[in-house]
Amino acid sequence: MSVAALALVAPLASAALTDPSDPAPAPTDRVTDTSQLPSGWQKSGDRIVTYDGDATGLHVLVADAADAYRWHTAATLSEPGVDTDQWIGQTCVTGSGDRAVVVYAPRQAVNDQQGFQQGAFAAVVDLADGRVTKLPELVSLAYFNPGCGDGEQAVLTRPQGDDTELLTVDTARAKLVRQQTVAGQLTSAVPFGNEIAAAQGDAVVSVDAKGDTSTLAKTGGTPFRLVPDAHRGLAYQVPDGKQVQVRRVTSAGSDQLLGSGALGSLAVHGNGGRVFVTGRDAEEAVKHSALPRSWRTLDVPASAEVSTTGSLALTSVGNGTEAAGGRRTASDLAQPVGIDAVLPGSDSSVGFKVVPKAAAQGAEQSPALSDGVHTDSVHMKSTADDDPASSTTDPDRACAVTRNDPKLQSLQPSTAQAEWATDLAVQGKLDVRRRSGWNGSELPSYTPQGLFPSTPLKGGGRVPAQVMLGVLSQESNLLQASSRAAAGESSNFIQGGYYGNAGSVHTVNWAAADCGYGIAQVTSGMAKADTTYTAEQQQALTVDYAANIAAGLQILQDKWNQLYDRGLLVNGGDPKYLENWWLALWAYNSGLNLPSSTDASAPWGLGWFNNPANGLYPADRTMFLSSGYDDARTPNLWTYPERVLGWAAYSQQKTDPATGAAVRAFTVGEWPSGAPAAEPAHDTFCKPTVNDCDITKPRKVAGSSQPEGPCQRDDFKCWWHQPVSWTDCTATCGTEVLKYAAGDPEPKVAAPHPAACTSTLPANALIVDDVPNTVKFRVGSANPCAGKRNWTSRGTLTFTFGSAQQNGATVYPSKIDFHQLGAGFGGHFWLTHTRVPSYTDSVVTGTWTPDRKVVGSAEVMVHLPDHEANTPSATYRIDLGDGTVVEKTISQDTGGKNAWVSLGSYEFQGTPSVSLSSDTADGTGDASIAWDALAFVPSKP
Repeated sequence: MSVAALALVAPLASAALTDPSDPAPAPTDRVTDTSQLPSGWQKSGDRIVTYDGDATGLHVLVADAADAYRWHTAATLSEPGVDTDQWIGQTCVTGSGDRAVVVYAPRQAVNDQQGFQQGAFAAVVDLADGRVTKLPELVSLAYFNPGCGDGEQAVLTRPQGDDTELLTVDTARAKLVRQQTVAGQLTSAVPFGNEIAAAQGDAVVSVDAKGDTSTLAKTGGTPFRLVPDAHRGLAYQVPDGKQVQVRRVTSAGSDQLLGSGALGSLAVHGNGGRVFVTGRDAEEAVKHSALPRSWRTLDVPASAEVSTTGSLALTSVGNGTEAAGGRRTASDLAQPVGIDAVLPGSDSSVGFKVVPKAAAQGAEQSPALSDGVHTDSVHMKSTADDDPASSTTDPDRACAVTRNDPKLQSLQPSTAQAEWATDLAVQGKLDVRRRSGWNGSELPSYTPQGLFPSTPLKGGGRVPAQVMLGVLSQESNLLQASSRAAAGESSNFIQGGYYGNAGSVHTVNWAAADCGYGIAQVTSGMAKADTTYTAEQQQALTVDYAANIAAGLQILQDKWNQLYDRGLLVNGGDPKYLENWWLALWAYNSGLNLPSSTDASAPWGLGWFNNPANGLYPADRTMFLSSGYDDARTPNLWTYPERVLGWAAYSQQKTDPATGAAVRAFTVGEWPSGAPAAEPAHDTFCKPTVNDCDITKPRKVAGSSQPEGPCQRDDFKCWWHQPVSWTDCTATCGTEVLKYAAGDPEPKVAAPHPAACTSTLPANALIVDDVPNTVKFRVGSANPCAGKRNWTSRGTLTFTFGSAQQNGATVYPSKIDFHQLGAGFGGHFWLTHTRVPSYTDSVVTGTWTPDRKVVGSAEVMVHLPDHEANTPSATYRIDLGDGTVVEKTISQDTGGKNAWVSLGSYEFQGTPSVSLSSDTADGTGDASIAWDALAFVPSKP
């Protein structure tokens, strides 16, 4: 094991995952030994704000020195109906320290250029009372967004074609007060006096209220991390080869070098006019005699998060699941967050453990998303399978395989199963036989690589297993099914952009659907009208993680061959070296722009978005995960190939069930001198003669709106299309390490929520299950209920779905947050989340009806699953068969057990029915409500 690998520990190793045998005190949510704090801490105004994300939202966490840095949750931000395993983002704090501006998005947004640049939400959070005001615009996920000044204003940015839109926020009023479009690409924008300061190419510029720019300082590289100080000055950093400079420019244009160090060894931070230069060598690197009064150096890691007055620095923040696939907890509870910190100027360090708490207002839908048109959700019931008003599936969909078909559920793999399938697939030996009806589907017998044969690489060799594992980690966090499903459990496929709703729970836009399916997010060939794959192939890669991996491998192999044909090779092109897949990974994510057949001079190649020289990414970043798993909190700081190689070198994490410790989820590659030594420099793909990119000689195109900067084209088509070599791979590059050999059996996994197979009700109970008797419960090829099922469903559960009129058509937004899980009674149940009745387009109503009359007294029993059902307000409407309707409200929380719960006994006079709707007076989109089996148990005569 390399030194770098040994240095990588989970961020919670010292805070949240403390060894029970360790005599050191367990971390708490505050400093318990206040003698560590500086004198006068009780009256200090120091405040520290950080964030961490999980499947429940992005948690904004706050601690004040005057309260011994006791942590509390200011807000938890999410969007209803967005199915993600992790929310990511970043924050900045205003000059007063009273407010935070937050940019947040689902993790998968970083895999898509549109999502990265224009798909993040923004909000203002009042740190005192937790009031959340979501802003009506979508913005960029770039590392520098948002930017706070020394007062109460902040700036949000987003690319707009070839230009940049700057959005100024008055946080005191929690509203946008100015929107302006500036020509070219601007980064690191912050309020500066009455104007905005930003990096534009190789210059620091100011932008006035009219959108006109003027140069404050010319620099030798692209400036980044702009921080206003209290004396009309602006701190910033600029790369200088392998060094980084710390500089200060004034509003009058006076520019001064204050210090320099190795790239990544120094950073500038600030708040309220204070500037902090962090780094272990900051004291020696910066000229103290030249520092303004509002500047300080702090002997803490450069990457540390600093409090408002610099009295506390956070060295690690995380919940331990950011690099572990982010699978949801059964009760949708937030993950505890471990925080490590140091007190600058002392030898003291402290550890905290914080349990975030959700707030309803942080979960309300952002006004940046269309609400759609709310209409009555009542429809006449139809038995037609293709009526979208009543079918659980989506007959009107744009993608090939529908959600919510009980016969097309995806099996969630364990990390061991994902590695097994990958290892065998790259060897061309993923020939495990899937018997007909595998996982309850109607598929005939097949083998994964029989359906998706491995494609030979041109030039010989094969894909290293760790490259493919890195792709799967980045695409889906190793998830084939929804994050609601645990390993060994089945659910809908992880859906990506299936509804084309851009995160809105109220919008269905089939024209914008992104048909990414499963663990490899296979998109090509998965549109409904696409005939690239057969229906059998489309269904197999939906239900079977192994088939999906085989299909994803084919796509990656095709990208290699496509580049090979055009001579786009890395370091000589030997595919056994992991770094040599850099360009193929680039193409896997954002495609290859092919040469024009009519214009030989037209740009072609790999797009600018994933170029490491792009100013969207911080110039002083080190290799992804090389500094620790904290990097997984902010994957938007790295390009796609960088993230994939980071996962290949350091792996995701999982919890060892025997010890509770965080361990590697899969085997990593092997590097002679550590993985960072083989990374390309950020300017490797930036050459004037290749792609009109030059970081050392900025160039302004005459008559162009594009500013000076690395990419000198007005259309940003600085596309890379040359072979490249940056290292001797025999000395530095990573190689594959296989855990599984051809012929090794598929690893077993036991689902944590086994189905309730046997009825414990009296033999005369009239059971109505949530799916027909024709639906077969299977986990892979196994039938967990074999020999245990002592009942037959005697009726039907039918649904009506809330609708809206959008773009001249009737659509069903209520299906966006409608799910199935392979658990509960008989191995299947349905669920959604409760909403207030006014959101009629989100309401789902399910009605159980037996296939015969019930006359006389009978007890109504409802089966509740052991997870994903926790609303306290499930109101069942019981029709006694003669038009009389009675209501019964219960809590669906059974304390983690499969259970039959009584709704009471009633006198029935005909064919009864029982209905349950997801609209509740307390519905916020957080509590889950489930439909499983229901039974009528006749009373004894």
